[in-house]
Amino acid sequence: MEAELPEGDVADMKTIILGASDTMLLPAGRRARVSVPVRILPARARDKRPVVLHFAHTIGGGGAEAMLMNLATSLDPAQFRSVVVAVNARPWPHHVKRLHEAGVDVHDLEGAAFLERGTLSRLRAVLRAERPDIVQTWMHHADFVGGWAARLAGVKNIVWSIHCREIHRNPGDGSGKIAIFRRALSFSSRFIPKQIISCSAAAIEDHAAIGYPRSKMRWIPNGIDAERFQPDIDAALDTRAGLQLPPTAPVIGYVGRFHEMKDLPAFLRAAAILQSRMPSAHFVLCGGVEVEMDAEARALLAQLPHRGQVRFESFRPDPWRLYPALSLFSLSSRTEACPMTVIEAMSCGIPCVTTDVGDCPRLLEGVGKIVPAHDVASLAAAWEETLRLGPAERDDIAKKSRLRVLEHFTITQAARQYAETYAELLEVRP
Repeated sequence: MEAELPEGDVADMKTIILGASDTMLLPAGRRARVSVPVRILPARARDKRPVVLHFAHTIGGGGAEAMLMNLATSLDPAQFRSVVVAVNARPWPHHVKRLHEAGVDVHDLEGAAFLERGTLSRLRAVLRAERPDIVQTWMHHADFVGGWAARLAGVKNIVWSIHCREIHRNPGDGSGKIAIFRRALSFSSRFIPKQIISCSAAAIEDHAAIGYPRSKMRWIPNGIDAERFQPDIDAALDTRAGLQLPPTAPVIGYVGRFHEMKDLPAFLRAAAILQSRMPSAHFVLCGGVEVEMDAEARALLAQLPHRGQVRFESFRPDPWRLYPALSLFSLSSRTEACPMTVIEAMSCGIPCVTTDVGDCPRLLEGVGKIVPAHDVASLAAAWEETLRLGPAERDDIAKKSRLRVLEHFTITQAARQYAETYAELLEVRP
């Protein structure tokens, strides 16, 4: 083992760190045999391409996962062999198919949590079989668990990814546990990753404040496939018909998880204000179903003047067909990093209104509206003002929004910067 956490950190975190033998380190130094059967993978065939292995909890349902998908399917296969390892990829068969079609190898560990013995044992087996030249981990928990597992497996080039400004709490996590985890991340960031890539300039400052080495961090904005996400009148009409939305009604859309950081109660309070002024306004919430919202959001939904004009959509395999159906895209978040959904909406020529959080002002510079977080009245007013724009003004916003994406936020541009980072780590020319 090249590096160890201080004894207190290991005990406090109650973590299970996979060691160099077939045992696992448990709290207070106790050891237990790994009894979970592991499928023996064949050794990697001789291949001169460097292997970049991406490790994440899953491959769908969030901005980090969307960026992982975009990057893995866009890296030049002649330059790198991409491998994706997910704790649980089962909910996303369309994503697995897309990765396979792009020539990306996928390993589903078929676990439920990072620190399950079976998950860690299977991860170790994959690392041994693939022998990656670079391991890139996605989000804080994957950074910590995957980073340590890769280091213990002898991987020298480890890249962490920052895709949010704060450490998300899992259900049941208390403040004390989060504080310990934050300390463990800060400690590990000094020697586990060689590079830390952040999709958000704002998030770099946040992580430097908790002890991440600023010298290791690099800003690479998220990128999307602008050929897939583009204005499409046929998709707009088909999607509206499928959702039973009137062809000419004003429709405000949201795409994302139903997480407390998105502040859906603020969104719904603004929706009530807008419907009192524009009774024809409809809303589409894509990313979950009503029962997945918290109690406050469900109560506010029931109080809307026109509750029947709200549609719920689970995450779709073809989000590029949803955005064109919207009159306006909006986020009411209390915090963001570099939201992929805003870039996707812009690429489709849809006007955007977001709260003043993270890199949203940077994304929408000159082409959208920014309002203070938690300011429901300002959010509703910005929606109404945008919806009342004339055709010429909306067309101008659509053209400028798409041009901004093409100039700054395509996956081609992002993938090139990731490839440059990988090449620097391997000391080869990109």
